[in-house]
Amino acid sequence: MKIAIIGAQGVGKTTLAQQINIDYPELKILPEAARLAQKAGYKLDHTATVETELWLINKQIELEEENNWVADRCSIDLLAYIEYLFSHENSLVEFATKTLVPKFSNYDLVIYLPSGEFPIEDDGVRTTDLKFQRDIDEKIKDILEKHKIQFIKVVGSPKERLEKVKNLL
Repeated sequence: MKIAIIGAQGVGKTTLAQQINIDYPELKILPEAARLAQKAGYKLDHTATVETELWLINKQIELEEENNWVADRCSIDLLAYIEYLFSHENSLVEFATKTLVPKFSNYDLVIYLPSGEFPIEDDGVRTTDLKFQRDIDEKIKDILEKHKIQFIKVVGSPKERLEKVKNLL
């Protein structure tokens, strides 16, 4: 099973993935490509480069080849960030779309967490810019609609979110 939890930065994806992993330990948590990129010395968000995004695309595809995982980032999120941050780089957006969109059908369950429910925690990796979060959230919703991706929107407290997901599983 492949469970993709999607949403902008700071919406609780990691928290939900960790909760799912506790109740379903056979679903390992997929490493987050962005955190791996940062450890490798790449800049993220507003300071990301085309080189960073190409590295992220390759790493995300590599990570998603595994089975039985829950991910707090996936190809859907990655495409949203690329479309938003690099709208002026047509060749990158075109490459990302051609490379990532076919991967969307590999997910058994897509869980969308909307922005605005919780304050963004500053973890030293993600930006705490609320406008950026809302903009990415809109881009994710656009991608879901454009590519007709089946998803479940989950809201509520972390405990309520987990219960909703457990009912789906």
